[in-house]
Amino acid sequence: MKKIFAFGDSNTYGFDPRMGGTGRYPRDIRWTGVIDQMPEYEVNNQGYNGLSIPGSDSAVASIGRSFKEWGPDLIFIMIGSNDLLNMSPASCEDVGIRLRQFLFVLCDCVPEYVQNMVIVAPPKMSLGAWTDPDIVRESQKFGTVYGPIASEKGLKFLNACEWELPLCYDGVHLTEEAHLRFAEKIIAEGI
Repeated sequence: MKKIFAFGDSNTYGFDPRMGGTGRYPRDIRWTGVIDQMPEYEVNNQGYNGLSIPGSDSAVASIGRSFKEWGPDLIFIMIGSNDLLNMSPASCEDVGIRLRQFLFVLCDCVPEYVQNMVIVAPPKMSLGAWTDPDIVRESQKFGTVYGPIASEKGLKFLNACEWELPLCYDGVHLTEEAHLRFAEKIIAEGI
């Protein structure tokens, strides 16, 4: 059985914005749950609503300890959407600077897991209740910004910006259909 550690924000958690609060899609809908239900995989979903890219060394060390405790074969890291949503002016390049700093500290903290890490560029956003045209435009750059950063550290990379995933009314969160497509794309990449 292959153990997968999924670290990310609300789209990893499986947040359902129609429910509000901490509501989430059922396990058989959210992408991590779909994969976890397959007999050859076990998924540890470490998605958190509102998560931004960790900036302190202690926060990064805590994540590294979680890797060591669980011993994953694959680690999916998909963060940065909240960073983009909460900055003014919106700049995917600035999100990339944060991601690069996070990954350099993380890779130094757990060098034995570098070959297991997969950086996933978050899905591009659409115009909705939580977004504006600048955020949408900048979110379309996630793949072009994240790809070279992953390459710098020798990490695997997946570009969810290219997956044409339908989003909820807020322009940020994956719909039920999108979660299922997301799982299909991850599986198709040969996890």
